[in-house]
Amino acid sequence: MEFLYIIILSAVSMAVLFFITKMMGFRQISEMSFFDYVIGITIGSIAAEMSTNIDLEWWKGITAMAVYGLLGLGLSVLTQKSINARKFVSGQPIILIEKGKINRENMNKAKVEINDLLTSARGNGYFNLSDIDYAIMETTGKISFLPIPLKRQLNPADFNFAPEREGIFTNVIIDGKVMEKDLKSVGMTTKELKRQVQSKGEKIENVILATVDEKKVLTIFPK
Repeated sequence: MEFLYIIILSAVSMAVLFFITKMMGFRQISEMSFFDYVIGITIGSIAAEMSTNIDLEWWKGITAMAVYGLLGLGLSVLTQKSINARKFVSGQPIILIEKGKINRENMNKAKVEINDLLTSARGNGYFNLSDIDYAIMETTGKISFLPIPLKRQLNPADFNFAPEREGIFTNVIIDGKVMEKDLKSVGMTTKELKRQVQSKGEKIENVILATVDEKKVLTIFPK
């Protein structure tokens, strides 16, 4: 009976965690601020305690998670409405390298050591700091790099060449199933899709992925 109770509590806490995460939005996962991190690990700790501590009344754990979730949602709304609140909650980007020179004061402010900077630079493909014009620590903790002009990658504009716009690719078949809503969004019918797939010597059920660009050009990946 006790074992079954733990299973039920774990399932309930997982469901509540999923709901709170969806409510707080994807920013909680992709771009955590300091407060996002604190709220996230606190909610996780409460869920773990709720799942294993059978002496804890279930509604207390759910109430605590809901309070932290609403607090995170409230901070998110506040940072959207107020620039000053956004600066306080999320912080501001910090320039670590400016015009090729390391800013030691900002390095200390961001609590970043030179080895951390070198590691991040190598991870972005820069093995020599002299190749970097600017390095900025973002509010998420990630360091962005701007190379000096001689080290940046060439692009079509450097050759006065303007490539055609491709736009986005829409997935119209996934694992042999037609994505009716996406297919409709690109202005194609199932009959037209089937005809194009057959013209490439395949059947819809044998296609693991098919995409259509804005010019209705179909690209398929057979199983």
